Amino acid sequence: MVRAETAPHARHLRYTLWAFTVGDNGTLGALAGAARRDPARGWQRIDVTAAARRWAAAGARAPLRLLLDCSGCGGRVRLRLGGGQAARPLLRLRLMPPPARRRRALDCDAAEHGRCCRQTYYVSFSALGWDDWIVAPEGYYANYCRGACLNYHSQVVEAARLERAACCAPVRFSALSLIYFGADSNIIKRDLPEMVVEECDCP
Repeated sequence: MVRAETAPHARHLRYTLWAFTVGDNGTLGALAGAARRDPARGWQRIDVTAAARRWAAAGARAPLRLLLDCSGCGGRVRLRLGGGQAARPLLRLRLMPPPARRRRALDCDAAEHGRCCRQTYYVSFSALGWDDWIVAPEGYYANYCRGACLNYHSQVVEAARLERAACCAPVRFSALSLIYFGADSNIIKRDLPEMVVEECDCP
């Protein structure tokens, strides 16, 4: 949105605001958007969505530059592109979230043989001899990741290209709530982050 101010005697003036893209060398590019005068408001809305999409699709390597022009203004319209806070132009961006990445099957029991998956693994505090100071829980599923990320042939090619192959690794963890006796025999509750492997993939 851009603030367009007209003189009192030119309130019924008809004009159109144009926005063009500007190339790196200062050349005028494609039409980015246009808006006819809305007499109900001083702020005029120009939709530059198509230009922003083309810019993003091209890799967004250079800044997106826009040039505003007013057709039919004849010097009777002032475009406020700076100055006070109330007159600064506004660009509203609506970002679309990236598509959800499909994860491997959570558990190895349901995964294709040899593929990256989460293997359940239970840690018993009693077996470790820690049950004399850990009140709860008696143990927990720590889990770990195993399996291959690529089939054999593609893994060889990928390893040759990147000098390493992708590894099956944890991509999501959860915390473990632990209740235990402290040094002064007080009972302490603590949440230990990233103690449980929840999901595995090939990052």
